[in-house]
Amino acid sequence: MSSGPRRQILDVGAFDVSDVRTGDETAFSGGILTINIEELENLLSADPDLAAVSVEIIRPGESVRVINAIDAVEPRIKVDPPGADFSGLLTVPRLVGTGTTHALKGVAVVETALPVPGEPRYWREAVFDMAGSTAGFSPLSELINVVVSCEPTTALLESEDRATNVFEGTPEAVEYNKAVRLAGLKAARYLAETTVGKEPDRVDTYDLAPSPVNGLPAVVYLYQLAIPFLHGEIAPGAGAIGGAAHLPTPIHPNELLDGALVCGWNAIACMRELTYTVQNHPIIEDLYARHGKDIDFRGVVLFTNGDTRAAKERLANHAANLAIMMGAEGALINYAGGGHPAVDAMMICRNLERRGVPTTMLSMEMAANPGESGFVHFVPEADAIVSTGNYEETVLFEPVERVIGGDELIRIEGDPSGAFEAPLAIVMASTHQFGGTHIRGEEY
Repeated sequence: MSSGPRRQILDVGAFDVSDVRTGDETAFSGGILTINIEELENLLSADPDLAAVSVEIIRPGESVRVINAIDAVEPRIKVDPPGADFSGLLTVPRLVGTGTTHALKGVAVVETALPVPGEPRYWREAVFDMAGSTAGFSPLSELINVVVSCEPTTALLESEDRATNVFEGTPEAVEYNKAVRLAGLKAARYLAETTVGKEPDRVDTYDLAPSPVNGLPAVVYLYQLAIPFLHGEIAPGAGAIGGAAHLPTPIHPNELLDGALVCGWNAIACMRELTYTVQNHPIIEDLYARHGKDIDFRGVVLFTNGDTRAAKERLANHAANLAIMMGAEGALINYAGGGHPAVDAMMICRNLERRGVPTTMLSMEMAANPGESGFVHFVPEADAIVSTGNYEETVLFEPVERVIGGDELIRIEGDPSGAFEAPLAIVMASTHQFGGTHIRGEEY
């Protein structure tokens, strides 16, 4: 007789990487990841959408600036069940969030690519430094990065730069950017394959079992998406990009940690939904760490945003209903950034608070001067807001010895290796919506 359905338990075997080197064979031993660069470049260059791919290794403290960055991925591979890497992109959509996954810790694969004709460039600028005063603003500056730089085909460079959707770009530009992201995912899997058959340094287990302690407050996390790939399909959502906003949906947090969600578009760099930050989601990690101790973590509700008042009301009502149906006695919401999404996030906060569910919001600020509130939209019920930083704050980039990702910036004139001032908006993940950044507020 069956004892009932098995819980969805994910074990992530962590392999700590102390250094990454080049060599004749791609292998992992004693904390050292060795990469056969030529073999990796040949593997990635086989994609017909890419004219060429080059791979470089950069380390914290080196005088290097990465520009035209696209995404960052932690090298991972599913070992049980095998063949479910980055569901829907490198494989057909597969069950993830259960079994065993291996991860190389302390390293990331970062893709770079110049914008192509037909691609929106308004918020495409994405930069991070590995040394200097601005290095600490991006979590990527603390990792050893395997940078995969992609070049488009001549046909794509000569394609018509016609007017198109300001968010998505032409179909050709969309397809190229997807190919760049796939190169990063392939590289991540290729590197993580070196851990198969080896014992990890530790195993992190994610098990959303019923809380062993009765009476703890039940908490639900409402996660506002910023147009990612979800199991290989761009999550339908923001009406602002021309699609209908789908109703919010519950999802097991393990799926998000296990590659079901991949960065889908080139949003503003500071808030870009990097695959790396989702794989190591600070909010979900913290909720898991506290589950059964001082909270009862009940799961995640995904939501996007609508582009009409009716769509926003529909979405906000359904999201609140789902959270309450999951037993929420407390809720946490992250705001994805931008204009429209702020309204939906605030409306959900209002609905939950009015139904007796205390709600905390994580929100970046948009304030060009101290006289601005920093919020695109606000409701009186939002009385617990944690700022992840003001992305309009200006910082000074110091000169560097080397630049990877092209020979010019998109919207900033001058030598990209030189000094310049720019807002945090262009720094990868500097104010990202899941927290875990190094920015802090001080009272004077």
